[in-house]
Amino acid sequence: MPGIFVTGTHSNVGKTSFITALVASLREKGIDAVPYKPVQCGATEAGTSPDADRYREVYEPGLGDVLCTYLFKSKVSPHLAASLEGTLIEPDRILRDFSYLEKMHDLVIVEGSGGIAVPLIDEQYGTPELMNDLGLPGLLIADADIGTLNQTTITASYARGKNVDLRGIVLNRYPEFPSIGIRHNPEMLERTTGLPVLGKVPETEEPDLSLYRTIYSDFLETLKY
Repeated sequence: MPGIFVTGTHSNVGKTSFITALVASLREKGIDAVPYKPVQCGATEAGTSPDADRYREVYEPGLGDVLCTYLFKSKVSPHLAASLEGTLIEPDRILRDFSYLEKMHDLVIVEGSGGIAVPLIDEQYGTPELMNDLGLPGLLIADADIGTLNQTTITASYARGKNVDLRGIVLNRYPEFPSIGIRHNPEMLERTTGLPVLGKVPETEEPDLSLYRTIYSDFLETLKY
C-alpha cells in the first residue's frame, strides 16, 4: 500500500497532531513513513508551512523529500488562497511529488486541507477528487465531543457520494472521563456511517505511540492487507 490519506470532518480537528504521532510510531517500529501536506493555507511569519514544521518534530526530511507542495499566506480555503496569490493549484504537480515520495519511502501519509469538502481549484475539483487521483484509502479524523454524530455522518455520506474510499474513523481528543453521550458515540457512528471506529485518541501532551501503531494495524485489517 503506497499511502494513506488523512482527512477530517472540519479544520482544527487534529489531523496534523495525529499524523505526527503516527509517523513517529511507525518509524519507531521500522516502517519508513513520510508525512506529506499537498496544500497548506496560512504560512507562518517565517514563511514556512506550520504543519510541515510540526512534522519535523519527528521526521527529518531526506534529500528530495517534499513535505508541502503548495504554501499560501492566507488562511482561507485553498481555491481562494491560490486565487489571491495569482496561482492555480495543479493536481499533476501534487501527483509528481507524491510519486517521488512513494518511490523513496515505505509509506506516504497525506494530510488534506481542512475538511473533506474543501475545494482545491473550484467546485469541480477538491479533496475528494485529489484522493481519487492519488488512489489512496482514507482515514477520517473526527472530534469525539458533542456534535460528532451529525458532522461525521454527513461527512461520510458526502465522501461516499464522491466515491471516496474511506476505510475508518478515528475519534480525536477523547476525554479521560467521557460523558454517557460520548461513550455511546463510537457505536452509533459505526451504525450511521457503516465505517469502523479504529481508535479513540486522548488529548495529551505525550501521545501513547503504541495506540497509533494499533490504529494503523487495524486500518490494514480493514484493507485486507
